[in-house]
Amino acid sequence: MTVLPLSSSWIDYIGPLTSDEIDSDKRWSYRDPNGNIHGLFSLAQLRLWKDYFPSDLQIWSYYGNVKEAILLHNALSRQTKDAGEIKCQHVGEKISWIAWDKVLASKKKGGLGVSSYFALNRALLLKWVWRFVSQDDSLWFRVIQAVHGDKIDSHSVRKVSIWSSILKEVQVLKSSGFDFLSYCSKRIGDGQSTSFWKETWIGDIPLCELCPRLFALDSAPNICVAAKMAGPLDTSFRRSVRGGVEQQEFSDLSSFLNSVVLSTSNDRWYFSLSSSGEFSVKDTRLAIDDLVLPSHSEPTRWVKLIPIKINVFMWRARRGCLPTRYNLVQKGVILESTSCPVCFSDEEDVHHLLFRCSLSQEVLHRVCRWWEIDFQLWRSFSEWDEWFSSIRLPGSVKGFLEGVFYVAWWFIWGFRNRSTFDVNKPSRSILFENIVSSSFLWCNSRCSRKFSRDDWLKNPHLISL
Repeated sequence: MTVLPLSSSWIDYIGPLTSDEIDSDKRWSYRDPNGNIHGLFSLAQLRLWKDYFPSDLQIWSYYGNVKEAILLHNALSRQTKDAGEIKCQHVGEKISWIAWDKVLASKKKGGLGVSSYFALNRALLLKWVWRFVSQDDSLWFRVIQAVHGDKIDSHSVRKVSIWSSILKEVQVLKSSGFDFLSYCSKRIGDGQSTSFWKETWIGDIPLCELCPRLFALDSAPNICVAAKMAGPLDTSFRRSVRGGVEQQEFSDLSSFLNSVVLSTSNDRWYFSLSSSGEFSVKDTRLAIDDLVLPSHSEPTRWVKLIPIKINVFMWRARRGCLPTRYNLVQKGVILESTSCPVCFSDEEDVHHLLFRCSLSQEVLHRVCRWWEIDFQLWRSFSEWDEWFSSIRLPGSVKGFLEGVFYVAWWFIWGFRNRSTFDVNKPSRSILFENIVSSSFLWCNSRCSRKFSRDDWLKNPHLISL
């Protein structure tokens, strides 16, 4: 092997680098025999020069230090862990396959429903706002009321206090499109504890703002709804209503109140994001998540009859986030070939591996024959979804069938990984048997109605009927 003197200039030997040869993700340095530090170089550059380096050359990352130096040979070696997390042996960092905020999004929005601490923290803060708005008459409420005032709209966010900080966060959320106070409203019962003029109990604003001339005319501005509705509306007025604006407001108010019927129950505050009407941290958290987290064009398909790990695998597969050879190359991993390691007939991407590969077609054909349904040659998940929605089977039976397909794809992926990394190649002959056995165990343990293995083998489409 020709060893290039480390004191020489690399450009003298290999010429100028092109932009395609530069890997911008990481930069590496090395120390020559004279103790001089050189760099920064990309792994792509170092790979080009590896034949000129001594075998014991050590390098370290620009983000690390000399004490973390590793052999160049190890840095250029890639390994796979758990068939989905590719990393260099020198760096503990895994390849990022999908943005974290997409994982946090709800299943309706195409995520995994993990939720975010951002939404949870703010939902917990808003619980205190709800306690003040709903006037729970606790000692805490009375202290805040005495310090800051009766109306939350008049509370300052400029003061140095925990309560002001909470209200400031309410304003930040409102500017982002989540107006918490708009979801809090008063539901009238007997009308005894609700101010007729000053509280928002009908419509979107207090009646004192809707009818300011009549409010100024009323001698009892703090009158409750029950007392006001007990007789004519102008009973507590200082004088009779005059024409013009006053008469128009009085006519509008009278017609506005025609639909109001008081009951014998107590007045209460209602939170519209919750079906029960009571404040819920969960419902508030979900509403904030739906606002700030990204949304996918399709909701996440989730089959409860199979393990979570398989549902997560299928979620990644549908979004093209599996570490296939094609995706690895797109992430900057240098491979000898991008051909499918199972059939070697085409470039290995997600749709080839799970639909077009000879192994997957053979397995899916046997699944269809087992379930006594017509097999088709699908090329993508969209084609499979269209076919699956057209099948005439009861919804409960379709859940079993979709679970079986997911298990089949899970085992195809496992077969691919063993073919790539195991010394002893896996056997195709037991693949379908493993799919049938595992799907039976998983579905039977999660189904309310138990069934036998014989029923699963002979009549799977009749199990849930």
